[in-house]
Amino acid sequence: MKIRFTLTMATFVPLLSIGLILTSCKKNEGNGGSSSVPTATTGAATMIGRGWATLNGTINAQNQIIKVTFEFDTTESYEYSIKGVPDTITGNTNTSVSANILHLLPNTKYYFRIKAASSSDSIFGGDNSFTTTDTTSTTILFNPDLSYGFVVDIDGNKYKTIQIGTQTWMAENLKAATFNDGTEIPYTPNANIWAGLSTPGYSWYNNDSVSFGAFYNWYAVDAAGNGGKNVCPTGWHVPTDMDWTTLITYLGGDNVVGSKLKEIGTTHWYANNSLTTNETGFTAFPAGYRNNYGVYNSYRRYSYWWSSTDDSSVDAYCRDLNYSYNNMDRLKSLKISGFSVRCIEDEKSGN
Repeated sequence: MKIRFTLTMATFVPLLSIGLILTSCKKNEGNGGSSSVPTATTGAATMIGRGWATLNGTINAQNQIIKVTFEFDTTESYEYSIKGVPDTITGNTNTSVSANILHLLPNTKYYFRIKAASSSDSIFGGDNSFTTTDTTSTTILFNPDLSYGFVVDIDGNKYKTIQIGTQTWMAENLKAATFNDGTEIPYTPNANIWAGLSTPGYSWYNNDSVSFGAFYNWYAVDAAGNGGKNVCPTGWHVPTDMDWTTLITYLGGDNVVGSKLKEIGTTHWYANNSLTTNETGFTAFPAGYRNNYGVYNSYRRYSYWWSSTDDSSVDAYCRDLNYSYNNMDRLKSLKISGFSVRCIEDEKSGN
């Protein structure tokens, strides 16, 4: 089993000690030769999803220089490790440490422990464990009268696709945590860190709602600014503002397009009306969004999707649908906002 992982900052919170605190026998030379030794305490895992979790712990360096990692695996053999944040601890107070790991197996038990290494000793916190959530997701109500294709992203997520006019769209929101060149997109659950980004980042609604796809800031969808890195599968791209306009024009204009794109009923939409048909198969669902402060909003009420077209150094174009009306709005939003992505297939040669 190969596990890939990404490290990002997380909010540090005090955690109750679990497991045995193990210490070394090395004396602290900076404390007059006394027997003060570092301590390592493994905390509880938080933000647990189907393929990710945040590991937590506490280190007291007792005035030594301590390098901090977390070890983890599906057994207590601990084949994998990741640096803690922070990864170097000094001083003689308890310091909270965390690490985010990604690309875990769903519905699987993982063991982990914190490790503190000085120049001569390795100190381990007690063993702890967590279980990732299942792959079961909210049932999406696709149009049963239409024939869908499919596409698979680099992470192995499979999406229904649908042809609408001359375009072929994903019928689901993107879930990729990796650019299609294999580079991981930084997972950014912490609101303060999200609000300060000027580089790619993604997250999930309330850090665990996979069913409706991921939220990406605009820097993640800007392939040109990312040296060609593309969040969509090979042969697909984030729609331009003109791609969205082509779709809307084909369907009869802004004022009627919403009813043709939305998933029917109120299973997911807070409210809907009899005009909603999902006749296109696009199956828009109300994922909500993440604002520029890192706060999640409007689940079951709004959908927002990025275009790859920006308007200024801070704004880019997007489209939205609302539960209470049938039109699709063309808007500008701050690039730090977190919106869904619907990929569109590249135009084939000869089209």
